This record gives sequence, structure tokens and C-alpha cells, in this order.
Amino acid sequence: MLFAGGLLALSTSCAAGGPFGDRPPGRIPSLEELSRLGPPMPCLLVQWEDGDTPYVRCSEGGPEVPVRLLGIDTAESGFDENSIARGRRQARQWGMASEDVFACGKAATARARELCPEGSQVEVTGSESDAYGRRLAYVTCRGVNLNERLVEDGLAGRYPYPGPPEKPARCPPPATARP
Repeated sequence: MLFAGGLLALSTSCAAGGPFGDRPPGRIPSLEELSRLGPPMPCLLVQWEDGDTPYVRCSEGGPEVPVRLLGIDTAESGFDENSIARGRRQARQWGMASEDVFACGKAATARARELCPEGSQVEVTGSESDAYGRRLAYVTCRGVNLNERLVEDGLAGRYPYPGPPEKPARCPPPATARP
């Protein structure tokens, strides 16, 4: 329980400080900072549902558990009706065409699969769950903090919850700004 409380403090701390001192809202902890939270849980990455939602299995014969990558938001890829509805909301929020949101989301999912193919061993740091039953966590694969890398690659925006998520940098600009 102490670990979960520390993660909750991490996920809710903003400029006022927290386990990593004063840091800007939406800043994703480095691998070194993650190591201070305690040992991560070793898991197997079973599949990527979307660029910010892998499914993992953390025990032999255990269930597949959806993970929501903390501190980031990727565009929706339109893989089901819920994803389509969320993608349309992102399109309105970010001033983009829905088709562009879905293309950006598919690119994020492809990059996530490239960085960490299905069947890879991963380390999951975080034990809290969201309202949808997804584990809220930072995921490390092959020594790469996936949460941080997807933002660096421009395929995820920072998500300083409860504030609104940023538009991923590599997604197209708003439709009104196009020539």
C-alpha cells in the first residue's frame, strides 16, 4: 500500500512538488526517477490495443491486464466504436479532422509496437487503476521508458491529469491552419 500511495502522490503532484521535487505539470519521470518508486513488476506484453494502452500478463497463467500509460495521451486509432467516439472528441479538442486523428493514432500504435513488440518482457511501475479498470503505470521495455519515448517521438502528448491532454507534436496541425 505504501508503494501505491507513492504512485498516487507522483501522479497527482504538479508544480507544487512531490516525490521528485518541483517539476512541471505533465513531466514524465525518467528511468532513474522511476527506480526510486520501488521495484517494478515484471510482465509480458501480450498486445497493444492503442498507442497508450498495452495489455500485459504479470504472472504465469494470470489474466491479461490493460495498462493505461501514465502522463501521456496518444491519438485514438479508431479500432472500435469507443475509440472512434474518443477520436472524434480529440478531433474537436485539437482542431483536427477525425481522419487525421485516426492516422496519428495508428502511427502511435505502430511506433509502440516497434519499440516494444508483442511478446516482449516489460517492467510495469504503478498499481493504481482508473475508472475503466486499466492499471495506471509507466512501462519500460528493453531499457526504454515507453511513456517518455512516445512523447519524445512526437506521437503522444503530455497528459497532466486532470488537465486536458496535449496534442501529439507529430499529429497534423489544426485544419484551419492548413494552406
